[in-house]
Amino acid sequence: MHPATDLDALLKSVSLCLPSLNGNVAPVRSDQLLCGGQGNQERIAALHDYWQQAHPEAGRHYWSTRCWTLLIWQPIYLSLLATHLEHRVPCLKRMGQSIRQGFVGGFNLPPDCPLRSGDRNLVENTAERLMNLLERQLEEFNSVSNIYPKLARLLIADCARAALLLLQRHQGMSNGHLRELEDRWLQALGFPGKSPLIEVSLEDGSQCLALGRNACCQHFRRADGEPCAGCPRLKPAERLLRFREELVC
Repeated sequence: MHPATDLDALLKSVSLCLPSLNGNVAPVRSDQLLCGGQGNQERIAALHDYWQQAHPEAGRHYWSTRCWTLLIWQPIYLSLLATHLEHRVPCLKRMGQSIRQGFVGGFNLPPDCPLRSGDRNLVENTAERLMNLLERQLEEFNSVSNIYPKLARLLIADCARAALLLLQRHQGMSNGHLRELEDRWLQALGFPGKSPLIEVSLEDGSQCLALGRNACCQHFRRADGEPCAGCPRLKPAERLLRFREELVC
């Protein structure tokens, strides 16, 4: 199969799982943010300015956290979903992310973008390359905005867990299997420790896993915002109540 056709098939598979993760096989445009932490200061500054102007009341913690999560979500979801849906992962060094009206969504990968085929160490190899890319992105991000490195990395870990939860629901994966994957990925990404995944018992007797986040997205700081169901600021009992209201297995 031609490399570009192979890449097209991978991107189609990923978008069927998550339609908002919409990639194209095309050269990276000059107006896109190039993954890898080089030459993006102007675009990062514009993104930060957008959210500062949209929600001046929310403050710098919200502006920086919002921008950082927008910059990292596509590389993380693409890496994890491609690994488990296609057993192949594209090189992200030449991934161009589109930014429109304060949102980072859509991306280009060049036609000659190499794919790494599956092997038994694919998770570990993908995690290492992903973290190398995100660490460079963090260094560049902090030259423009400012986010504590510990918070930035906790947000990476939460985003990876959210991608795995999506994968679980797409593939009908058991809770036990998901916990095994979570442990493997978080070890490989360099974030070992106690899992924040919460088991929620629903009225029909089923057991769902939900993400009790380690890091706050700061959305509550907006005039129209409130803590999300998994917010670490909430007490455990309130988290469970909100999850039961939101989850449908």
